[in-house]
Amino acid sequence: MAIVNKKSTIYGSNATGYTAPNSASRAGLITRVAGTVSNEATDNAKSTYVLCDVPASAILLPESAIKTTGWGFAQAIVGVAAATTALLNVTKATGGATGNKPITIFGSNWNKPIWQQLGLADDPKVPLTLIVSTIADATGAGQIDFDLVFANHV
Repeated sequence: MAIVNKKSTIYGSNATGYTAPNSASRAGLITRVAGTVSNEATDNAKSTYVLCDVPASAILLPESAIKTTGWGFAQAIVGVAAATTALLNVTKATGGATGNKPITIFGSNWNKPIWQQLGLADDPKVPLTLIVSTIADATGAGQIDFDLVFANHV
């Protein structure tokens, strides 16, 4: 067996000599966006509700949560216009008091830019607008609470 000294992915290549850390992976501005979006009992299917804009290169972190238990629709579908179901597609009753986790630590979409987490083919290089969309009419008035935490690699 060999004794090796390897660097993590934040350092780029494992070539000999000093390699400066990849600043896009090791440092960034952590941003937290928390809020609510409400619906009326008379809202119809195919309605959309804007949560927030997120830089396409940002990485949505596992601390993020979306609470759907007070939502006025049976289903909560979170994504972007081009991929409406990509981030979260849950029934209203799931998640409980702590909400649904769109990203889980070490999950398949962990530590990827949000455009990849959403399943987009290419980086659009513009902020992405996260929306909640609906497939059936509202069953009552309600709201979604969201607390999104992301690393914006500037």
